[in-house]
Formats: sequence, C-alpha cells, structure tokens
Amino acid sequence: MNNDKRMTFGQHLEELRRRMLVALGSVVAFTLAAYAIFSLQLLWLLRAPFDAAPGAAQLATLSPIEMILVRIKLSMVAGIVAASPVIIYHSLAFIMPGLRPEERRSLRPALAAGLLLFVVGVLLCYLIVLPIFYSFMISMNNDAGVTAMWSVRSVVHSALMLLLSFGIGFELPIVIVFLTQIGIVTPSVLAAKRKYALLVILIVSAIITPPDVVTMLVLGGPLYILYELSVVLASIFHARRLRRISG
Repeated sequence: MNNDKRMTFGQHLEELRRRMLVALGSVVAFTLAAYAIFSLQLLWLLRAPFDAAPGAAQLATLSPIEMILVRIKLSMVAGIVAASPVIIYHSLAFIMPGLRPEERRSLRPALAAGLLLFVVGVLLCYLIVLPIFYSFMISMNNDAGVTAMWSVRSVVHSALMLLLSFGIGFELPIVIVFLTQIGIVTPSVLAAKRKYALLVILIVSAIITPPDVVTMLVLGGPLYILYELSVVLASIFHARRLRRISG
C-alpha cells in the first residue's frame, strides 16, 4: 500500500500496460490452444440444442472460409473464458491498492456471486431457451412449407448472443446492490417501483429473446425473482451502510 502511494503516474501507466499485455497474451495463448485442440468440439456443443430441436432443419456454410471463421470465433470466446482468471487477477492486483479495507472485503464476494449468477444464466439459456428458440424458428418455416436451412455462422452468432444476454441479465442483483451501496437507490424506492421494474424486465426480455411468450417468460420470470431478491439484499446492505455512516 505504501509502495503504491509512492508510485508516479507514469509508473501506474507502466504497470497497467504490463498487466494488460499479460492478460492479452493469455487470451491469445488460450485462443490458439482452443482452436488447435477442441474448436470442433465447441461447435458440436453449441449446435447440440439445434440438433435436438424437432422439425426439419439443416445447417450449411455459405462461403469457403465460413467454417474457419466460425471456429476462430468460438476459439476466441473459449480463450477469453479460459483466460478470465488471469484477467481478473491482474485487474484486482491493479485496483486493490487504491481501495479501502471494507471495499476490498466486499469485492471478492461480489465477484464470486457475479460469476455464479452468470453461469446460472448461461446454463438456463443453453438447457432450456436455445431448444425452445430453435424449435420455434423451425416450426415457423415448416408452417410456411419451407425447409429451414441456416448458415453455421448465423446459428453460432445467435446462440452466443442469447447465452451472453442471459448471463449478463442474471447480474441484476449485483448491479442493484452496488447502486444501493453507493447511495444511488434505496430499498424503499426499489420496493415502490416493482410494477415498473416488471414492465422493464418484460420489455427487455421480449427484445433479447425470440418472439414467443414462453421464451420471454423463461428469462423474465427468473429476472423478476432476482429483482425481488435484490430488494432483500439491498435492504441488508443499506442498513449496514447507514450504520457505518452513523457510527
């Protein structure tokens, strides 16, 4: 801590550059390893919900290099995920010296909770939402007497976007607790705005999910439950914040 205070602005920039290079190097290394070792397995894993969907549908490549681009994209995602411990470590190592002791104590549980919620959101999307999504889209084609033939690139892109949307959406409690901690919102305001929160959740769910009610509710339902959980957690942390300020 004292050593950090004696660092000049230029030294801070140099430390930031060094840590960013290490993090970027780890992403590149893991990306190359993923492409060489299991990029095809990643593709099979991501297309499994598509293959399990009922109805006639086919995947196709629309350009000579499409499969290479898809494998590179999947490898980059895998590389970022695999390198995330390195990225988080160097991010924490850079910002920790500037935090107060109570902020340091609360940061690690917040990161753990955020990671858990993100994984739960991704698993919910992969196991439930993606099969519903593909089934719905295939049925629309079948009802029109058209065989669904989609590019591998479009299927991978839509799957990744939905997985990311669910993962980020499940971070709602972390965001609300953080806003409560810094005094932007209060538990009473959150409780009073329940109906508006529900409306916003349904609108957001309708935007980022396929155009059917079931899939929208699969995301909207858990998000509203998480909102109610956030109100409870916000009340706890708000009371602690008031005690800390008054005492």
